[in-house]
Amino acid sequence: RSGLDAAAASPARSAEAAAMSGAHLSKDFFELIKNIGECKSKQEEEKIVTNEVAALRQRFSESPASVGQKKMKEAIVRMMYVEMLGRAADFGHIHAVNMTQQQNTLSKRVGYLACSLCLHPEHELITLLVNTIRRDLKSSNHLEVCAALIAVSKLVNPEILPAVIECITDLLGHQHEVVRKKAVMALHRMHLVSPGCLSSLHNKLRQVLCDKDPAVMGASLHALHQLITEQGGAFKDLVPSFVSILKQITEHRLPSSFDYHRMPAPWIQIKLLQVLASLGHADQRASEHMYEVLYDVLKRADTGINIGYAVVYECVRTITAIYPNVQLMETAANHISRFVSSENHNLKYLGIKSLASIVQVNQKYALEHQLVVVDCMEDPDETLKRKTLDLLFKMTNASNVVFVVDKTLDL
Repeated sequence: RSGLDAAAASPARSAEAAAMSGAHLSKDFFELIKNIGECKSKQEEEKIVTNEVAALRQRFSESPASVGQKKMKEAIVRMMYVEMLGRAADFGHIHAVNMTQQQNTLSKRVGYLACSLCLHPEHELITLLVNTIRRDLKSSNHLEVCAALIAVSKLVNPEILPAVIECITDLLGHQHEVVRKKAVMALHRMHLVSPGCLSSLHNKLRQVLCDKDPAVMGASLHALHQLITEQGGAFKDLVPSFVSILKQITEHRLPSSFDYHRMPAPWIQIKLLQVLASLGHADQRASEHMYEVLYDVLKRADTGINIGYAVVYECVRTITAIYPNVQLMETAANHISRFVSSENHNLKYLGIKSLASIVQVNQKYALEHQLVVVDCMEDPDETLKRKTLDLLFKMTNASNVVFVVDKTLDL
């Protein structure tokens, strides 16, 4: 039976893939794209787009029955393209809303995509979407659920939030990981729109942190970080969990699909470091749990590639934000000194910013590198010179003021 099910599902998947690749769109549409791409002037493009807007206005004025679903779907795609080029096509927005109510999955997804791109949270047509969104959030087709969740993340406002939050909360336990991830993202967006709406969902978000899929866990970090920033005391007990997750990532225990240039899940690492910075601020007990893993992150991330430098920079910011540790601070300063000595302007700038963070904790860790910092004043990059001057001002004290002033005057 499972073989028969797979055989039956395969054509459906093939049809969906062909549809999403653009096979459902007419040759005329691709000709439009080609013509706009080959325009030699803005005036030439304006003429083509103006003609297209007129054609769309005519198409949308016809009855949907006479146009047909396939042509109406293409007209909505064309409307999105026109709006992306900066022209208003609001006469077609209601047709995008109507398209979300179609039974065909592809048509529904096109409708939701158009609504997400063309409408805004305060748009008058949002109210017409609420019942459709609620119905699709309960659909057995996970593609329809995902389309509705994407629209919610873009269009939710305080008025429609109560109507959908319960449905979305239920999706945190959905069998498909992509649905669970988008549900977490939608809840995060809801919190940004209406702070406090997740107050009863803290335990559910804690459970999502332990989701078996790393992508779902990674999405939960953004919502949790927001809550921690606002009420960190309620999440102090999660410090060991965050440390454990970060340790697993640095040890390459996540699937290789999360690697970027052989760096394990760098964006999840960065978000975890930001979370730890918030939880460890002025808290010695919480910070002591972090020292070992932060040292490990510094050591493993310094691989000589840009994404590694990004992780190192965020790690240094975390080290300077939590309760200070002498050895860790010295290690961070040594890593950053290599940034400042680099020939790369971006790395130099990153190094100066990092040393500025270190100076705020204790001057002495940056003073060892003052010669390298002063050399940055000779760089032709004006932005870097201004940042360096700010750092020198913070580093200057009674013992080095003569040296710093002399060097500055010599420039």
